[in-house]
Amino acid sequence: MNESSLHAHRLLLRLGLSLVHAFAWIFIFEYFYLLSGNMGRALAGAVLLYAFAQFVTLVVTPVSAAHLARGVKHSLVWGALIAASAFTVLGASFSGYFQTPALWGLVAFATLLGLYRALYWIPYTLASTESAPLAHMRTYFEVLIALMPLFAGFTLVSIAAAPARLLFGAAALIVLSALPALFMRDTRERFSWPYVYTYRQLFRRKNQGLVLQSLLEGMQGAALFLIWPLAVFLIVEWSYSLLGLVFTITLLAILLLRRFYRHLAESFGIKPSSAVHTVFAVSGWVARLAAGTPVGIVIADAYSYTTQPERGTRADPFSFEHASDRGAFLDEYTALKEIALGFGRIMLCIIVFFLASVLALPVVFATALLIAAAAAGVSTLVAQRLSPATY
Repeated sequence: MNESSLHAHRLLLRLGLSLVHAFAWIFIFEYFYLLSGNMGRALAGAVLLYAFAQFVTLVVTPVSAAHLARGVKHSLVWGALIAASAFTVLGASFSGYFQTPALWGLVAFATLLGLYRALYWIPYTLASTESAPLAHMRTYFEVLIALMPLFAGFTLVSIAAAPARLLFGAAALIVLSALPALFMRDTRERFSWPYVYTYRQLFRRKNQGLVLQSLLEGMQGAALFLIWPLAVFLIVEWSYSLLGLVFTITLLAILLLRRFYRHLAESFGIKPSSAVHTVFAVSGWVARLAAGTPVGIVIADAYSYTTQPERGTRADPFSFEHASDRGAFLDEYTALKEIALGFGRIMLCIIVFFLASVLALPVVFATALLIAAAAAGVSTLVAQRLSPATY
């Protein structure tokens, strides 16, 4: 019952996120473009709002972690409800409920999304188990989640006021996801660091490798789940239907190729070295940089995700999320990693913000992807050197 409740919760939550998470930031980019008439300013506005959401996360994370002593389930449920509230507020903003000005609705959305990321922890004792009755259904669930962007894309071109309806629909799915979570057994985690002491740990010598690796992963996360979807949107010439199709085909290709790659590696006993992992990590970003067509986008993303090594961070392309320790709370160091991830995302956003004001948009996107490629290479090398106890 415990495991089934968690899997039902995760399925509904990921369905909601897959439906609109990437599209939400594209809606915001379009809003700023309509407001300013300049794509550079629109990009600057979107990354600034994204950075603000990350700032909220890293400020609240130590408080959230400390309250896990009262129960992880409550934090998880509140996190889901706040995520639903974020998409509801964004949908209300695009429906005209925030007219003085609508920008306040977008700020509220970023604030709530940051709170969601800070509050939402998956109980490690449950995340590390797999329900036998549901194990064989995982592939079907993943296919269903992969179809959500396609559904969203065609909805956006066929129904009036589709952005708001999609956002409200995603919010409803996320609210529903909180219901099975209520039946989970509550667990408690101990977080012993005081608030200010947590941030001091970022600068301690013994944590340098862990913090640097998470910082670089955070930069990749901002590029992967904000900059890259916006670049893809422009490559497909602002076509939501084609964007949804590209996302869905990519996710289905990842499902297929991951199985094939894993089978191939097990059959031939392939264990890639640190150098090979680094080449894979960097070349995945270079492939994205070279992708100028929908087919190129699918190939680049499928290649990058398929060859991505298992690490302490979790990049979930199906729900467009990026979290430390694969989303499961472990100890104080997980919170430290999450804070460092947030700082990394903010760093890339600041770079893109200033570049967008002085350079042409294609150059800005290319620079961001090159920075992500360099971060991928260095973070892979750093990760290989971290001891199993801290990684």
